[in-house]
Amino acid sequence: MTRNKKRAAMLILLPFVLLPAGYFFTGFYRNYISPNIMPCPVRFFFGIYCPGCGGTHCVYELASGHIGCALRYNALFPAAFVLLALCWAEEVLRAFGIGVRLVPSSRKFYIAAAVAVLIYTVLRNVVPGLAPI
Repeated sequence: MTRNKKRAAMLILLPFVLLPAGYFFTGFYRNYISPNIMPCPVRFFFGIYCPGCGGTHCVYELASGHIGCALRYNALFPAAFVLLALCWAEEVLRAFGIGVRLVPSSRKFYIAAAVAVLIYTVLRNVVPGLAPI
């Protein structure tokens, strides 16, 4: 098997290994680790929600298939998962010799994404409906 075929096979199998592992880890994390973890330091010291607040619960809900609840906890995590999925698909296509850009590589895209995260952070501390439940 050539190097590109090995790379393509590994890339294709990656989500089929990571998703079940993530599903089982979230159950283990929820039952054994989560009760003993410290709260968000930003929320604890400053009393505001950071961009990651509600992220752990969001991942639990995504692993359970409850997308609406996941969005209610933190809308950034599902957006990040979509971005990661697009990056993965781009790499799989590249391994097969298809050079398609699914994720913009321009600096403007990443600046706009950072501004969107900043706006989301401000809004979730002002609009009660955006705060994690």
